[in-house]
Amino acid sequence: MRRRARGAALAGALGLLLASCASGPALRVAVARPAVPAPAENGPLRLDREPVIAVGLAWDLDSLTLEVAEAEVREVSRPEGGRSLAARGAIAFRPRGRAVEVACALPAGGCGDVNLAGGVALPDTVVLLHARSPGGVPGFRWRGRDWRGTPHVFVNPRGRLTLVTRLPLESYLLGVVPGEIGGLSQGLLEAGRAQAIAARAYTLYYRGRRAGEGFDLYGTVEDQVYGPVDTERPLATTCVEGTRGEVALHDGQPIRANYCADCGGITAEVWEAWPAAPAAYLESRRDRGEGGDFCAASPQHRWRERWSAEELLANVRRYAPVLGLELPPGGLGTLVDVRVDARSRSGRVWRLLVRGTAGELAIPSYAVRGVLRRGGRPELILRSNLFKIGVRRDPATGRALEVLASGAGAGHGVGLCQTGALGMARRGASAREILAQYYPRAEVRRLY
Repeated sequence: MRRRARGAALAGALGLLLASCASGPALRVAVARPAVPAPAENGPLRLDREPVIAVGLAWDLDSLTLEVAEAEVREVSRPEGGRSLAARGAIAFRPRGRAVEVACALPAGGCGDVNLAGGVALPDTVVLLHARSPGGVPGFRWRGRDWRGTPHVFVNPRGRLTLVTRLPLESYLLGVVPGEIGGLSQGLLEAGRAQAIAARAYTLYYRGRRAGEGFDLYGTVEDQVYGPVDTERPLATTCVEGTRGEVALHDGQPIRANYCADCGGITAEVWEAWPAAPAAYLESRRDRGEGGDFCAASPQHRWRERWSAEELLANVRRYAPVLGLELPPGGLGTLVDVRVDARSRSGRVWRLLVRGTAGELAIPSYAVRGVLRRGGRPELILRSNLFKIGVRRDPATGRALEVLASGAGAGHGVGLCQTGALGMARRGASAREILAQYYPRAEVRRLY
């Protein structure tokens, strides 16, 4: 009963929230919530040392060049270790069947006493051990920038090259936290610490997620943005080092620590954004205190979009099939109406109906942002699913002229709201208080 009451309160709060930024009828909220699964049977996570993470930097490459001040090039597919060559300078890689062709550029570089300007094939995976970049960083230079870690190069299942860096978790976070939380000041360090703890939990929760590609996580927005050494920032490094080994846990396991740029004033439950089971620590909550929304400072906290009737239908026709949605056999014709058919627990669009003169299409929550896109900027997906939408019509004929939307926030809305975390830090909240707001019923413990 308490959970139902909280859901009703959140839905009502959302109606007031969006009413403040858009005119029109109140939101109609249809709540559909999957059953809560039984707790995981895995015991508490125990680590006897800092984990090593494999990060995918690039894949499906036809060629690749890395630069090192020094390194040991080794093939690692054979149990006995395979062939090993000392290397320096620019090292070029190309796929040759299932092998990796390695060529050291001369005279700028070389591989031991062997001139490999013509290339030599090394089986499967090639690793550059003890690598040091030209900038002196333990790592390598790629595309003119220094990266931490030990680079691995291999031919992926599609016959092209993949570049992976393997590095300790804390070193990985040095390149993640500044790109995710943004610029920090002394007064915002608690938000940075909360981001570091969340990113550490995210990494451990998803470790091995991309095993089919040969690494743990993408170094992109598909997982967590991981940047080269020049993107690291001293204050973000302080936040990582000051929380070393601290992980947000639930039932002893790292939490699925999703986070977004701006929740718009209310967070979403995990099943609202992905086909996932509910999690006790990812519930929908109002993102506000006595001074209003924690994330109110975001430039995307309130937004509007408009499309001509023709533009919106063009986006639907182009992007719906890409996202697996089948258009009506006779197409859509000209636009008649666009309306929200159902909303999820937090008030986000759960199902959107686009009706034309020739047919109708129901767009599910996971596809709404990718199908509608931004008005006049179809290269960008819609900011969030938290919006109201309506049609402006010709007063004489009733024909649809424009589609107008007013919404809140940016991103999926699940878990830590990054702008909200910064807002809480400005109000004096600690990192643990911030984490308790966005991951209720999770605890923070140091694992190594």
